[in-house]
Amino acid sequence: MSRAGFDVLVVCTANVSRSPLAAALLRHRLDERFGARASRVRVSSAGTRALAGQGVDPVTAQVLQEVTGSPPEGFAARQLEEALVHEADLVLTMTRRHRAAVVDVLPTAQRRTFTLPELARIAAALPRGGGGRADADPAAGWRALLAAAPAMRGPTAPADPAADDVPDVHRHPVAEHRSTARHLAAAVEDVLEAVAAPARPAAQRSASNGSASVAVSGWYPYP
Repeated sequence: MSRAGFDVLVVCTANVSRSPLAAALLRHRLDERFGARASRVRVSSAGTRALAGQGVDPVTAQVLQEVTGSPPEGFAARQLEEALVHEADLVLTMTRRHRAAVVDVLPTAQRRTFTLPELARIAAALPRGGGGRADADPAAGWRALLAAAPAMRGPTAPADPAADDVPDVHRHPVAEHRSTARHLAAAVEDVLEAVAAPARPAAQRSASNGSASVAVSGWYPYP
């Protein structure tokens, strides 16, 4: 774990589609929202059954280019290992099965391992007051969110547990990648709202998954 900064590890299965997509979206929005201070947060990814050494799925890469304006460069999939989990301050997974796999690798990581939709829902439910500071430290914001999140698992649990999962889109059509990218982008916005801790009205709830509906239209290109 990082003492001064904050390390986020994103986990899926092959580490060529969902987790690099989510990690890249998170990195992109951290940089946009926090500028130079975003360097205090490191974002990486791994897979429970990684296609080790392979690059990002070509369709995922296309969608990343469309959304962020930058193609993924220098990426190589890697296998989830105990050392990676140990070093991470927070592990974000794509499904409940991945979350269980992380805890199997390192049981002490249970309190700091969430699916991304799960943490987004928790982040939206946490009470926050006061305006977001222009000089906010994102590493401190992440630590505050992680300190509060475990106790909110039960109170914010969805009626359908599958709402905490992000479906696999590896080798699926580009339309499915774009839909998943939008789902991930909305989750990232919910989490970063809590990290930045701005004041805002009570979140509007989605009837489909119980998560907050945070607008991403300002930067996200798909309707």
